[in-house]
Amino acid sequence: MVLLMGIAMVISVSLSAIVPAGDLHETGLDLEGWGISLSITLTVGTALFIVGYVKGKRSGRSLAMRRREAMALVGAGWFACSCAAALPYFFCEPHVSLDSAFFEGVSGLTTTGSTIFVDLERLPKSILMWRSLTQWVGAMGILAMFVVVLSGMTSSSKTLIGAESSLSNTDLASLRQTMRRIWLLYLGFTIVCGLGLWGMGLTPFQAVNHGLTAVATGGFGTENTSVAGEPFGIASKIWLMLFMILGAISFPFYLTMMKRKWKNLREKFEEVFWFLGIVGIASIVLLGQHFLGGFNGAQPVDIIFNVISIGTSTGYVSSNFDGWSRLAVGILVLLMVVGGCSGSTVGGLKVSRIIMWVRFLKSGLHRTFRPKMVEPIKLNGRKVQDGAFEQLFLVISMFGFFAIMGTFVLQLLEPAQSLKGSLSAVISCLGNMGPALADMGGAEGFAQASATTKVFFATLMILGRLEYVAFVVLFSRQLWKRY
Repeated sequence: MVLLMGIAMVISVSLSAIVPAGDLHETGLDLEGWGISLSITLTVGTALFIVGYVKGKRSGRSLAMRRREAMALVGAGWFACSCAAALPYFFCEPHVSLDSAFFEGVSGLTTTGSTIFVDLERLPKSILMWRSLTQWVGAMGILAMFVVVLSGMTSSSKTLIGAESSLSNTDLASLRQTMRRIWLLYLGFTIVCGLGLWGMGLTPFQAVNHGLTAVATGGFGTENTSVAGEPFGIASKIWLMLFMILGAISFPFYLTMMKRKWKNLREKFEEVFWFLGIVGIASIVLLGQHFLGGFNGAQPVDIIFNVISIGTSTGYVSSNFDGWSRLAVGILVLLMVVGGCSGSTVGGLKVSRIIMWVRFLKSGLHRTFRPKMVEPIKLNGRKVQDGAFEQLFLVISMFGFFAIMGTFVLQLLEPAQSLKGSLSAVISCLGNMGPALADMGGAEGFAQASATTKVFFATLMILGRLEYVAFVVLFSRQLWKRY
């Protein structure tokens, strides 16, 4: 995993040197800083590989990875890769502290999109490209790329992918092939998005960066105003909305469509249609309030853009929504919590969990007056297994716990921050969203935080990206006991 981060560094520097940026972002390349970052990453990655290989040979154990080992690898691996992602910021930017570099690295890999950089337009091209590429790599999962790149771990691949993402329902025999198709589809979306933006007036450098982060639903950009100013017009915003939606939909849905298996498509992927309905209803409600004079200062296209950006956990901003009505802000916060579809690049609790939770509550209500009634709960046309309910309430309970306790801790760390700003920042980090409200919003919202607070925010981002369990178990004594 760490070696793959080194390869990503080489690709980032190469793209920043090749892709022209016009009159913007024409700053130099810090070869010394990138050289140090790459040397550390490759040295550590190679050392880990050799030690693991030698110890594995001596142990004589089977190469099959058990569930416990997979959970440990996912949590520890994402932390190690986040440290590697932080190195270019620390060594290439002299004014970036280690805590700020770690925050930015985690924000990129988890596709959160929060940033400590106030003036993006003064950053070197290589750093801007690295920010975008980390989001593109992290969106589909580092271990997912690991499975695609390396072979010989067929029996362990499903365990790894299941611990990192929600694609574990794929058949074991076709997992590797499925992951390859998903990555090819992901790459195709990115290329088409970038080419379209280039044709709409963006420079090649801007088009590449926004193509990487739009499909990844990450939200890192190259301009201080995100997509609110030039050269983003109505056409480019609509184009970005399309690809944010595409990134937020379950990628197995596209594979099923490509196989022309249209029968019962809506039943098998009902989560997709619920997600589109939620975003559509939220857009209609906010547009209705806008035309009735509920809030001003935004054009209709910007209202829809912000709804889709928040609903897909991308985090692009086309206008300041912090001053919108309470209803509008409340809807946006709910969209932060819900997120998008499982098997996509989006954060949040996922629509499938919300559907399952509502149906479980409905079934429980029915059993209060008909205790002997058997009412199987179905999702995507299949009966939900009992173990899924345990996982559902584990994730929802952890989200609620960390949202409440995180806000409490943040108020202790940053007593000058408002409760609204603290709560929105915690939810934003847990949902891998990016933007926050009140005094935690704006360009300097996260940049002004203390070193301890930045590390705390980074921890919340990793928690949300790994859906809590794979990271929390690292602190369980039972995990580390011998078999």
